[in-house]
Amino acid sequence: MRRAAAIGVVCMLAAGPGAPASFALDAAAVALPQDAPHYKVGDSWTFERSDPLSGKSRTFTQTVTSVHADGSASLLIGPGGGRLELTSEANVIANGVDARACGIALHFPLRAGERYEADCTATAPSGMRVQRRAQCEVEGVETVQTKAGAFAAIKITMSGVWQPQYGPGGGPMEETLWYAPSVKRVVREAFQGRLAGRGAPATNAIELVHYAVKP
Repeated sequence: MRRAAAIGVVCMLAAGPGAPASFALDAAAVALPQDAPHYKVGDSWTFERSDPLSGKSRTFTQTVTSVHADGSASLLIGPGGGRLELTSEANVIANGVDARACGIALHFPLRAGERYEADCTATAPSGMRVQRRAQCEVEGVETVQTKAGAFAAIKITMSGVWQPQYGPGGGPMEETLWYAPSVKRVVREAFQGRLAGRGAPATNAIELVHYAVKP
């Protein structure tokens, strides 16, 4: 069960519970293809990470402290004061890690119907290194509901496999992301995976609860 829990590790963000979002008129406000966002110092996002199966959750904030020439940004994490990097394509990675090392779950420009591969290597709280490989598809624009409000968002679905970097194990995984251009981030994400396809799935969800961004 500890190993199954490790597969919930994500390389960017993982969003809220997977209640389906419906297409709505305001979704037309987002045009496809969609270019990558432009960050500003002070841009800030607060997310709630939860496990729908256990009911456990925690809230954390990410704030841009500097923006680099390539469009990426440095993030200050609260509480605790940790730091991460936000790639120019809105993917969160550890400091000093090649952007390609943690799966490009978002790949701009986002085009309806486009398919691409995502690779991700991450470290679970247990210390286990987990490799995830998935096929991604940009499905289109939807209105998605979050604790921070409703957003016109681009829906990306991922389907693939996870496995420990060393040793036996692994199984199938599914993930759905909703990227909102007005927020410059994924505002909701739902992950589910199983150990060798058996037993109760490991779940992970992250949902935006507050944000403050500059145009």
